[in-house]
Amino acid sequence: LQTDFGLRVTYDEDQVIMVAVPSSYFGVSCGLCGNFNEDTDDEAMVPNGGHRASDETHLGDSWKVGDVPGCSAGCGAECPVCDAVQVQPYRGDRYCGVIIRAGGPFRECHRVINPEPFLQDCAFDACHYKGHRDTVCQGVSAYVTACQSQGVDVEMWRTAEFCALSCPTHSHYELCGSPCQPTCHTPTVPSSCPTSPCSEGCFCDTGYVLSGSDCVPHSECGCEYLGHYYQKDTEFYPSCRERCRCGNSGTVTCQEAFCGAHEECRVEDGVLGCHPTGYGRLVVSGDPHYVTFDGRTFNIPGSCTYVLARVCEPARRLANFTVLVEHETGSHGDPVLMKRVVVSIHGYTVTMERGWRWEVDSERYTLPLVTEDKNLRIGQEGNNIVLHTAAGVRILYNTATFLLITVPDVYRGRLCGLGGDYDGDPSDDFRLPSGALAGTTQEFVTSWKVPEKDRACTDGCDDGVCSRCDVANEATYGRNGSCGIIRDAEGPFRGCHPRVSPVEYFTHCVHDVCAASGDHAALCHALQAYATACQAAGATVEAWRTKDFC
Repeated sequence: LQTDFGLRVTYDEDQVIMVAVPSSYFGVSCGLCGNFNEDTDDEAMVPNGGHRASDETHLGDSWKVGDVPGCSAGCGAECPVCDAVQVQPYRGDRYCGVIIRAGGPFRECHRVINPEPFLQDCAFDACHYKGHRDTVCQGVSAYVTACQSQGVDVEMWRTAEFCALSCPTHSHYELCGSPCQPTCHTPTVPSSCPTSPCSEGCFCDTGYVLSGSDCVPHSECGCEYLGHYYQKDTEFYPSCRERCRCGNSGTVTCQEAFCGAHEECRVEDGVLGCHPTGYGRLVVSGDPHYVTFDGRTFNIPGSCTYVLARVCEPARRLANFTVLVEHETGSHGDPVLMKRVVVSIHGYTVTMERGWRWEVDSERYTLPLVTEDKNLRIGQEGNNIVLHTAAGVRILYNTATFLLITVPDVYRGRLCGLGGDYDGDPSDDFRLPSGALAGTTQEFVTSWKVPEKDRACTDGCDDGVCSRCDVANEATYGRNGSCGIIRDAEGPFRGCHPRVSPVEYFTHCVHDVCAASGDHAALCHALQAYATACQAAGATVEAWRTKDFC
C-alpha cells in the first residue's frame, strides 16, 4: 500500500509487516514502532503518559485497540522459555546464521541494516519451534524484506536444501521481482509504476496475469461488475434478490435468487449472500463433560477414541465432515483429558494435539495456515486454536480442556455421533449408529467408539474409581469465590445467561474443581470454558480474570 504522502505498508499475509514513513514524520509518530527520533532509549512509550512501559506485555496492552474472543494479555506462568544456551545453536549456519555470515548473501546489507536484531528474533523463534524449517525461513526472509525495501541488492540465499520455495502453478520464484505485475484488471503495466524496490517471491510466468492471487492466462480472466472484480467461475450476490455467476470472457449472467431452508440473505465477513440463520454448538470440557448440539449433557469417563460428530444424512451442496476425539486417562483418580482431536473435511485431515502440535495431512505446520484451495483457515486466537472451514463448520480447541464445534443450521437433523442429531430435540440425542435409540448412556457412548489396533482403552474408570466429590465439598466449590461466579446474577457472566445456560457449566465446574481437590487451574479452566462458550454465542463477558485470580 502506497500513499501520496510517502507512507508505505508491506504485508506478506503471514509473518512480516513493514511500515516506511518519510522523514517529515521524524519525532512525531508513536505506537509499538516507537517515535522515530533516532534515540533507541525512549522507544517503549505508553500512549498519553509520556512514560516507559514496565515490560513487553504492558507495552503491548497499552496500544491495544480491540479484543479477539479468547484473547489474553500474556502467557503468564505458562510462557515457553528458551534461555541463551538453548538459543545459541540456532544462531549457527544450519539455522539462522546466514543472516550475519561475513561473506554471505546479505553482506551488502550489513552496513545499511544491522543484522543482529534479525538474527536474535530468528533464533528465538527457531528455538521455540525446535528448529522448524518454516520458522527459520520466515526469520531469514524478514531480513531479506528489510534489505530489499532499502533498495539493497541481496544474493541468492535459498537452495534446494535450505528454504526452497515452491510456487503455485503457472508461477516461478524470483529473488528480485518488480512490484509492477500485470493483472486481469491492468494487463499492461503503466509506465508510471515505480519498478523499485524489488522483492523476492512468486511471480507469474510469461503469458500469465494475476487474477486475485492466482496466475491465469488472459482467456481465464474474471469479470468486472459494478466496480468489483470477480474471479472466473465464482458466484456472487450484487443484491439479495440476484445471484450472478462470472463465466467465460468476462460475461456475467444473473438470475433471481432464493436462499435455502435455514439460510437468510445478509452480509457476513464482508460478503453478501445466503448465510445460515443460526449455528449449533457442541461443547466438550473439563473431565469430559459433553453438551450436545441440542443441549443434552452427559459425562464420559472412558479413555477411548470416539466419533464426536459426522454427517449421517448427506445432502446436495452439503460438505461431509467427521470429528473424532481421543481421551486419555490421567493417573489414578485424576480427570480424563482430551488428548487429540481429528477433523476430516474438504479432503483434508487435521490433527490437533494437546500442547500445540499441529498436523494437516500428517505434516507439521506452524500457524497461521491457509490451504492452497482456501477451504481451511487455521489460526491461533488467544489461547485457542481455531479451524475455519469453507463449509461454515468451525472448531475451537484450547489444546487441553475445552473443545467447541460450531455448525451452521443447514446441518440440522443431518448429524450423528456423541454430539447428537441437531434436530432441536434433546430427548432423541442418544441414537446408536443404526439409528435406534440407546437404552443407557453407556450403550450410547460405547456404540460411537472407534476401534484401535495399537492402543488398549477403557470405557469406564479403572477399578471402578471415578473422580467423585462429597456433598460437603460441593457447597464450598459452589460459592461465589469459586464456581458460583458462573451463575452469579451480578457477576461478570450475567450478560451471557440468556444466551448460554449457566446450569450445566456450573455443575461441571463443581465436579472438576472438587475432583482436583480445589485445584486453582481446574477452576480457571472451567470458567474459561464458560467464557469461550459465551463469546462464541456472541454474548458480552466482563473481565473476570484479575492479577491474582486466573
